[in-house]
Amino acid sequence: MCASEKPPSLIITMESITAFAIFALVATAWAASPPVGDQAGGRKVDCFKYNTKGSEFACPRHLDPVCGTDHSTYSNECMFCMLTQNKGFPVRILQHNKCDIECTQYSEMCTMEYLPLCGSDGKNYSNKCLFCNAVMRSRGALFLAKHGECQSP
Repeated sequence: MCASEKPPSLIITMESITAFAIFALVATAWAASPPVGDQAGGRKVDCFKYNTKGSEFACPRHLDPVCGTDHSTYSNECMFCMLTQNKGFPVRILQHNKCDIECTQYSEMCTMEYLPLCGSDGKNYSNKCLFCNAVMRSRGALFLAKHGECQSP
């Protein structure tokens, strides 16, 4: 073997590392992309009916709460449109009422309390804080299926 040649095991290792790096980049891009279509859950809202000039809204003051897929309660559909327009990911209306779980003020550091919540992904979350962190990571695709543990398959 010449001094300039690399041992075969090193070449295989470099190929493996390159393949792994490409896979990691693709997986990261997929995980960071917003949910598409019906996977996002909730109902899309036509916000153009509330839009007056550019990005300005003229919202009524009446209380008709709606819950967004970001698990935030908005005072009405118009306020939902105004406050979610710059979120960076599509937010839809999950239900016409207050949210069952409010995730507007959540912490990334969670306590160890056990008050289980069942997510729409079929996973159990130990408490509201862990559930809200998962909601934010999913960009609103995850929603509360029920209070308590999910049913075992």
